[in-house]
Amino acid sequence: MLEPVIQFGNKCFVHSPVMRFTILYFALLINTGLVVGQLPKISPGPSKSKDTQSQKSEQKENSHSLKGSWNSFLGNNRNGQSDETGLNLDWNVHKPSVLWRVPLGDGFSSIVIAEDRIWTMATHLTNDYVVCFDALTGKKLWATFAAPTYLDNQRQARGPRSTPTYHAGKLYCLLPAGDLLCLDAASGKIHWKNNIFQLSDAPRQEQKTIYYWGMSASPLIEGNLVIVQPGGSNNNSVIAVDKETGKLIWSAGNDAPGYGSPIVIEANDQRQIIVPTGQSILSLTPEKGDILWRIVWGNKYNCNCATPVWNDDSLFISSAYGTGCMRFALTLQNEEIRPISHWKNLALQNQFATSIIKDGYIYGPHGDLATCTYRCLDMQRGQVQWISRRVGKCTQIAVEGHLICLTEQGTLILIQANPKEYREKGRLTGLLGFKAWAHPALANNRLYIRDEKRLVCLDLKQK
Repeated sequence: MLEPVIQFGNKCFVHSPVMRFTILYFALLINTGLVVGQLPKISPGPSKSKDTQSQKSEQKENSHSLKGSWNSFLGNNRNGQSDETGLNLDWNVHKPSVLWRVPLGDGFSSIVIAEDRIWTMATHLTNDYVVCFDALTGKKLWATFAAPTYLDNQRQARGPRSTPTYHAGKLYCLLPAGDLLCLDAASGKIHWKNNIFQLSDAPRQEQKTIYYWGMSASPLIEGNLVIVQPGGSNNNSVIAVDKETGKLIWSAGNDAPGYGSPIVIEANDQRQIIVPTGQSILSLTPEKGDILWRIVWGNKYNCNCATPVWNDDSLFISSAYGTGCMRFALTLQNEEIRPISHWKNLALQNQFATSIIKDGYIYGPHGDLATCTYRCLDMQRGQVQWISRRVGKCTQIAVEGHLICLTEQGTLILIQANPKEYREKGRLTGLLGFKAWAHPALANNRLYIRDEKRLVCLDLKQK
């Protein structure tokens, strides 16, 4: 049967349901601008597929998670405190998961974090290396030879001791025998390399004492300078080198080297570099290295290992082997800055870990060769608030009113910063092994810890 035809001038159309549907379909295609071989343009709107939403959310999370940094030993401010928020801080309820773990050699360098990457130093066979990993996946990106492997005279440990410092796309690394390197953080290419003993004419300390553990202080970047401490008795205990060339700018002081790292503070309108030497706490001007003040501090081993902590108006220092701790202010007298002690006692003696000051209270491990305890002191008077044996020898950082402690046996413990009592919020065992002496590092809701064999990344994001 023939379909009826309707004709308009020279054009005709088949007048049937099938043809009407065909005509309507092509009309819609023309009106929406779709042609064969093109994809439709989808305008943003409230309705998205589940898969698309998940992918966008994951991309946003990854993008956000890479913004944080931990660019130096003890963090961006060298006080062990992180400003991260939104963390899982009750491990008894939600146990943090391990995101990745990778093999790593000997050494006690902590981790620095920036630009989606992390860096540390470690030993492989007979050499020490600066190593770079992808912060999200743990994939090793590069390893640069830094120096022959170091072994201390007591033959207790091999490898690097200090932590790299990240600054403006570069890494500054100090090896145990005094080799100071500046590397490109992205590629690992060495920009310059010098030896701080040769630069300063300071004696190599391993030739002088069996207690020498090698250069352990992490480089401090101040303006265009890199501050390190070779230790010397001829105005060469502390030196500053140009961060772009590695050339010596100034030298100062007459003390043996300490193991704690220098910090920079501002007090009485004066910027000061604070250096824990083997025999003192030293204050220097950044510009020329002029000595502002010096206090005698130390023990028979020249073993000041903890880094001084600045708390807005006063300094807290602590050392082991019978030295004790002290809080002192910096006052201006006759146009000179002078350290004035508030109190000094034996209640808290840090061996190699640095104490944390939080809301007017000091938290840290106490002890050296004998039994170690974990303690809380009142900052104002130096009085012990409580003592716990549940932690022992450890390193630590602080975040959101909590302390994250890593024991030398490799146990990770979360403690509430509570001056009234020791309150544990969870512990993780079996992550690391003995001699986990490197301080933890935290950025982008991820916690990085290491020992002499492996590097581990944990997810601390609040679920």
